[in-house]
Amino acid sequence: MSENTTKVWLNYNQEQLNDQYEQRILVPDADQYLARQARKSENVRAMLDGHLNVSYGASEDETLDWFPAAGGNAPFVVYIHGGAWTRSGKEGNSYLAPAFVDAGVAFVPVNFGLVPSVNLDELVRRCRRAVEWAYIHALKFGADPNQLYVAGHSSGAHLAGMLSVTDWSGDWRLPSDVIKGVFAASGIYDLEPVRLSARNAYLNLDAAAVDRNSPMRLIRKKMPPMMIAFGECEQEEFRRQSITFTERLENDGDGCRAVDLPRLNHFDVGEEFANSDGVLLKAVFGAMGL
Repeated sequence: MSENTTKVWLNYNQEQLNDQYEQRILVPDADQYLARQARKSENVRAMLDGHLNVSYGASEDETLDWFPAAGGNAPFVVYIHGGAWTRSGKEGNSYLAPAFVDAGVAFVPVNFGLVPSVNLDELVRRCRRAVEWAYIHALKFGADPNQLYVAGHSSGAHLAGMLSVTDWSGDWRLPSDVIKGVFAASGIYDLEPVRLSARNAYLNLDAAAVDRNSPMRLIRKKMPPMMIAFGECEQEEFRRQSITFTERLENDGDGCRAVDLPRLNHFDVGEEFANSDGVLLKAVFGAMGL
């Protein structure tokens, strides 16, 4: 069998698998989305009250922004940005803050460094550290530490998934239910096909790293309430990952709600976190009891 027809994952040959993990093939104008989000985010940071570039860890990359909600004891969402683990940052996601703040929810986007300056294990550790820091310091920002939620899009959804399977009462010495809900959109939850794809040229995953960093392989009892969202117009592998993770959570965890978003591509889905009238954000706020 020739190389271009050899199946390397499910029914995909190497070229097809590489394409399945590249959303820009379906969305060639992806950079226009990012440019628009950057402009909106710059305006939000100029207009909306917020605590910017707050350090939560030892490295200069470990910073977060805190956009508080009016009043005290507010719920808050720690937001993990996407970008294939290699690009973007919290600054490009400030545009999401107003929809949360207007609903009475503090919004906390996180920076954590990027591959290849750090590896995936370290990205996960830093995101866990951000959750720990946010829980400990929530009261200083007028937020309720007992109403901590996590959201993420794309590679950020993968990292949010890793936060969902963390044993917080172990090494982190936090309440086991420190996260009250996880909202993961357009994510990857089993890294084995990523290891087999072109993305591994920069991720450098081996089998052990896949096991350590695949939320779908680490589902435990007493999971936080989960919501998994995905778009109709995403690559089929991303849809399959989301659907399979949902099914596994329903069977092995404490349940999960799937939100299939009609007519939306990968980048559209991320912007739904800013759409107060959209299905995704209404479901998020509903899950938060708002």
